[in-house]
Amino acid sequence: MFKIKKIMALVLLVTMIFTLSACGGKKVEKETATTTNSHEGIKVGITFMTTDNPFFKAMENSVKKEVEDNLNGTLLVSNGQHDAAKQLADVEDMIVQGIELLLLNPVDYEASESIVAAAKEVGIPVVCVDGDSIGDRDIFIASNNYKAGVINAEYVNERLNGKGKVVVINGNPVSAVRNRYNGFMETIKKYPDIEVVAEQNGDGTKAKSMEVMENILQAHPQIDAVFAINDPSALGVVAAAQSAGRADEFFVMGVDGAPNAVEVIANNETGMGMAATAAQEPAKIGKLGIEYGLMLLDGKEVPDELPVPVKLITHENAADFSW
Repeated sequence: MFKIKKIMALVLLVTMIFTLSACGGKKVEKETATTTNSHEGIKVGITFMTTDNPFFKAMENSVKKEVEDNLNGTLLVSNGQHDAAKQLADVEDMIVQGIELLLLNPVDYEASESIVAAAKEVGIPVVCVDGDSIGDRDIFIASNNYKAGVINAEYVNERLNGKGKVVVINGNPVSAVRNRYNGFMETIKKYPDIEVVAEQNGDGTKAKSMEVMENILQAHPQIDAVFAINDPSALGVVAAAQSAGRADEFFVMGVDGAPNAVEVIANNETGMGMAATAAQEPAKIGKLGIEYGLMLLDGKEVPDELPVPVKLITHENAADFSW
């Protein structure tokens, strides 16, 4: 009997030791998981096609807040200056400096494939923001740019009662511009009495759009509306119309919801000149870029694309809108 009790006591002791060890193992495992999921002090790179557009500046400020203020991390910012080769060199430099996450707003949809490849080769997740890229990027977060084109075309139809002459000021071949253009053109074709009489590339800048619009004005005595691919382009069109003394002949629409454009729209009581913009939320896109980037670093699944809604801003609601 004594021998059996001794054996049972030994078994109980071994069981207690095993249980305590197992509990200790779970505790260590939990602490390790917590440490792994902490992104305090992270280093993030973000590269824009340009930083001259207030839309991208608003996005940059949002990302900076998320990285530097909320995560006590470091943000490296690159201005691609509409130069794909420069953007690639900038990202390669960021990789050397040890970034752990890349937010990419590509200069060119196809040329940016090399940027994606460079980051992915060293295990850096790539989040495309506002503009997409071919290649193995992880997620594309952007305004619903196709919808931005659609609501502008519908606004044209409503204002012109289904009949008139329209000019399109296009931009560089990035996905955001292409989607806006397609949304507008595919929708405007539904209204057979609305004719697109001219189309030029304004490079997405006020200066270039003003220049090309000056030429269009000389060639076309009648213009009822102008769809510009972004707000800087739209403001360039307005400047050209004012210079030619034709500012009261047609209305102009853009895409972005930039503060200076919204201010013009809010103060425009005539309905001509800068009359509308399909507004985006750049700060929200930037914030989502970081949130989903951290999810990727944690090994979580994310959607291939994440569209962010847009809304039409006119004189009636411009005073209530801001980024």
